[in-house]
Amino acid sequence: MAIEKKSKKNTTSVNLSLRLDPRSKYLIDMLARQQKRTITGVIEWAVERAGAETTFDNDRGISFLEIIDSLWSTDESVRLANLALARPDLLDYDELRIWETIKASPDLWDHAGQLMFSLLQTEWEHLLEHVEQHRLSRSVKPYFVL
Repeated sequence: MAIEKKSKKNTTSVNLSLRLDPRSKYLIDMLARQQKRTITGVIEWAVERAGAETTFDNDRGISFLEIIDSLWSTDESVRLANLALARPDLLDYDELRIWETIKASPDLWDHAGQLMFSLLQTEWEHLLEHVEQHRLSRSVKPYFVL
């Protein structure tokens, strides 16, 4: 009887490489021992705690941890649009170029001025190609759905 090899599953976590000074690494090790967690567990705990303590929206007093579920999506286009609509100041340069192109593209918005997420998802790869083609342009070039 043949033994079936386990296939590599899609993982729900990502690998992250960090550079830490020895003192910080030692601190993480001590926290892991005291809390009976892995080093990864300590870092995840610290990030969750920082997210709970850091304000995302000063006007409403909402923390990053409270808002993350409404921003997060496994779909890159939805994730970028959610962040851009909530806090465009947090976009990096490449994300900002994409967002500026989306804003300048009337085909992606309905008559009420709402972003059409389903169309954005459908057109995402073509939109990214368009942004890349015009990356050296001094102005944003609108994207038109063909």
